[in-house]
Amino acid sequence: MNKISVEALLEKYLSGSLSEEERVQLNRMLEEKQHQEQLEAILDKELEEHTFESDEDSALLGQIQENVQKAIRREEKSAKVVRMNWRRMAVAAVFILLLGSGAFWLWKSQKTKQEIAISTQPKVNKDIAPGSNKAILRLADGTEIVLDSARKGTLAQQDMVKIIMLDNGQVSYHSQNGKPNEILYNTITTPKGGQYQLVLADGTKVWLNAASSLHFPAAFAGKERVVELKGEGYFEVARNITMPFHVRVNGTDIQVLGTHFNINAYNNESAMLTTLLEGSVKVSKGTQTRMLKPGQQAAIGRGEQILVENDVNLDEVIAWKNGLFQFQSADLETILRQASRWYDIEVEYRDKISERFSGQISRNVNISQLLKILELTGKVQFEIEGRKIIVKS
Repeated sequence: MNKISVEALLEKYLSGSLSEEERVQLNRMLEEKQHQEQLEAILDKELEEHTFESDEDSALLGQIQENVQKAIRREEKSAKVVRMNWRRMAVAAVFILLLGSGAFWLWKSQKTKQEIAISTQPKVNKDIAPGSNKAILRLADGTEIVLDSARKGTLAQQDMVKIIMLDNGQVSYHSQNGKPNEILYNTITTPKGGQYQLVLADGTKVWLNAASSLHFPAAFAGKERVVELKGEGYFEVARNITMPFHVRVNGTDIQVLGTHFNINAYNNESAMLTTLLEGSVKVSKGTQTRMLKPGQQAAIGRGEQILVENDVNLDEVIAWKNGLFQFQSADLETILRQASRWYDIEVEYRDKISERFSGQISRNVNISQLLKILELTGKVQFEIEGRKIIVKS
């Protein structure tokens, strides 16, 4: 067997598709020195890419090693244990299970030390695939275009604007010379399990997360550019000092000239969050107004008060745009709300889970991969029944 075969078997182990015969084969391979060396080479590469230098990380990895050894003794009593130093063994606990999933995840408890051990695959009747690029574009005359099945090229012509499907799958509005004869409004809507990117007529780029919509004019005219958002969107606004850009959502106005920012305004979240990455924005709600600087986040709850937080984790805020789930000390309900929108699932809680989780994983994996990683904490268990996820302690 070569190195690729070892990796392929480990990937099948992760996906839960490893047969008993293949499990025996994998155990036999890892008893042989050459395959142990291959495994260590894989881990060496991972160690180069991911450094663990703090005392907290060392303690965490040592904890992983201890629990992995317990799991190996429990699940593979007759197999020989691959011998490697504690640091490699600790990384192996994470890396082997995540090989091929595009994931790298570590957990830290805010209250107590938590055990991490090899987990069995969540009970699955049918796995659930991740979301993809899909949306519906509704034109001013009521025509609807299903974007995930639309062909590349010109989709429609509205007055002085041509709507084009680009080679990369984005929708782009191209405004021709001259002022529009009338303002024609379009709406793009992503379902649960969908996301999409479009370029507005002024060159502004918009990323829409799952279960979101944007209402906007085919071409901008007048003294300002105004769009309306529901759900979550990331904006890279084309600069125009004579025509400010406004995003209106839930009675809140976000005004910019040219900047990069994210708005999370889902109805089932506790607050609407506006996070600034570049430039400056003015957030207004009722009589309240706040100016944001890069790295700041404005939160608006049920009232009109605007609370500003400094030095927020920008990578975590826009992780969805970059194809990741990423959390820092997040409760399980927060994580599963994001998962429910992306995988188009229902979540049922049989038990209350108070633990908090930190880490990241690709949004391109099946939901069983995400759940398996969370189960490694030993603090939660899942069952998949159709499109329902059952949560138990």
